Amino acid sequence: MTALIVSGTALLLTVFTGRVARIGLLAVQYAAVAWLTGLSLPLQVAAVKLVAGMIACAILAVSESKQQAPAQPAGREFGTTFRLFASGLGLVAAFGLGQRNWFEVPDLRQEAILGSTVLLTMGLLQLGLSGSAFRVCLGLMTLLSGFEVVYGLTEPSLAVLALIASIHIGLALVASYLGLISGAPEEMQGAP
Repeated sequence: MTALIVSGTALLLTVFTGRVARIGLLAVQYAAVAWLTGLSLPLQVAAVKLVAGMIACAILAVSESKQQAPAQPAGREFGTTFRLFASGLGLVAAFGLGQRNWFEVPDLRQEAILGSTVLLTMGLLQLGLSGSAFRVCLGLMTLLSGFEVVYGLTEPSLAVLALIASIHIGLALVASYLGLISGAPEEMQGAP
């Protein structure tokens, strides 16, 4: 069930264009990742992932509320139909890969394998289809979440997991900074 929630949020993160909706979907995705982590690890470890994810979402939400103008997508952006089609293909591939333990981690449950594979696949897809810094940061956060589900079981040290969780907060700070300077007037950007 949690793998389906992860799949749905990752699919919608790839397809949706509204920033506020994507921040909400990212929060739901972090809750699902914490649940997947809690299947194999203690509750404290899952709580670290949930708190770090919610802090990252809060940073993105505050920066979104401070933006003066909507940020224009830089570079390549693909249409919704293409994103939906590519996401569907990515999900089919992820569900195919997630049917067996290809990570070779002995205590990893099938639901965590499937959820992690979906997150890794959809994170890579978001990175490939994105041209704006905000979408790239969301793709990196999704990719890192998929990695965390598996790596958390191989290295359950709370210090290492807190360090990985701080990467999410750092990515949110970078995305908010880039969003704020892209929407700032020219005199604030240092142009003459």
